[in-house]
Amino acid sequence: MKAKSMNKTFAAMLAAAMVLSAAGCGDASAPAADSEPAQDSAADETAPAADDAVSESDDGAGTESADASGGGLSGSFSFFHFHEDDGAGTSKAFWNAANKFMEENPDVNIEFVFTDSNNYQEKLTTLMAGDELPDVWLSKGDMLPTFADAGVIQAADQYISADSEWAGAYVDGAFADCTYDGTQWGVPFQMQANCIGVYNEAIFEECGIDGWPETWTELLEDCEKIKAAGYTPIAMGNKDQWLAESAVFNTYAYKYIDQAWFDSLANNEGAKFTDEAFVRALAGFQDVAQYFNEDMNSIDQDEMFALYYNKQAAMFFDGAWSVGTMIDNCPEDVLSSTHVGLMPAVEGESGTKYDTAAGAGWNYLISSGLEGDDLTACLAFLKTVTTGEYADDALQQGFISAGKAANADTSTLNPLFAEYYELAATMNNCSIFDCVLPAEIGSGVLYADTQQLIAGTMTPEDMAADCQSTLEANY
Repeated sequence: MKAKSMNKTFAAMLAAAMVLSAAGCGDASAPAADSEPAQDSAADETAPAADDAVSESDDGAGTESADASGGGLSGSFSFFHFHEDDGAGTSKAFWNAANKFMEENPDVNIEFVFTDSNNYQEKLTTLMAGDELPDVWLSKGDMLPTFADAGVIQAADQYISADSEWAGAYVDGAFADCTYDGTQWGVPFQMQANCIGVYNEAIFEECGIDGWPETWTELLEDCEKIKAAGYTPIAMGNKDQWLAESAVFNTYAYKYIDQAWFDSLANNEGAKFTDEAFVRALAGFQDVAQYFNEDMNSIDQDEMFALYYNKQAAMFFDGAWSVGTMIDNCPEDVLSSTHVGLMPAVEGESGTKYDTAAGAGWNYLISSGLEGDDLTACLAFLKTVTTGEYADDALQQGFISAGKAANADTSTLNPLFAEYYELAATMNNCSIFDCVLPAEIGSGVLYADTQQLIAGTMTPEDMAADCQSTLEANY
């Protein structure tokens, strides 16, 4: 993303962000953050650190990441996150790595502050408003301009590049969603597809469908057969607004436009939301909404999963985090019949079935005020919870890390995740709209207008014009 000309004050940017969170971004983490069903724990739970010892920071900048496994580290920092203590996928791999780090570094004091993924972004904007940001927090890429332009974060790449082992431990493209104005600000922990198809093979067979469709026409024909048999063809849970746009339409749009078009749009270099191809994508997506459940804008992601678990819906589109959710929560008879596929290409359009919105999505950001021993300990911790053994464990837990999994035993992967893992290797990863575009657009007007689009209360042309005017207002 290019730097925008920003004469706004930090307070004004914050106000906009708070409006966005109030507009339905309650589960903004889910599109690319391994969103398991939210737990019933308190939304602002503080976990105890491994040890109460806190050392004084020195006056240095703490520019070396230090060896996290050799002890000798001391320092203190606060860490705001959405990794559930008893979660799966990213959460489990995170805590396995974090607990090992704390055992090996008893003189590092970490104050963990947890907020579940449904409420995380709203809580983050509250902390921003109260000037109470922690030392480390998770943020989507679309919030980078707000934090960077306000000077409240320090770039992570200056520290990662100084540690050759750390710098070489990430997969290609891992930093795409944490780069702003040519600087890599964050530390990524995952690389997930924002859209895959999940389907019940038994229902497909019952409806006379012999496999996952290869073309969009086949998909629509299959939807008609499924609907005639009394099932909901495609489950949708867009109550929180993000799912229809970020996890489904974003990838559908790449059947009509390509990465070069999106880069031109994001960099204000000529492409527009009102371009004919993008309007066609909006029209096509509005048309397929007839096969969603009627209450699509009234139920959330978890309730969408329930439609699938209860055999009321034959399939759904969602991010790769849904694979772990299926493995952990899907009834066994449904899970044994569950498979995954890529979103089919639309005949006559330029995109392929392999073009998929994907990336890190969320990244760890470091406060500009953290320094000395505290910063050194923090960097060692971030290295531990994003690379090395963490990456291997992450793969075993059922998700693809931003770090290279060098020693993972892929023969032991869960069968459903193994299916996704093979699909992921074939994908052409494309930018996630709401992780790259300014928050006013990505998590704002795109979310809200897509909800109206699928409800039939906004035309494709009006949505395109609304998105373009908002984009122009933020450059």
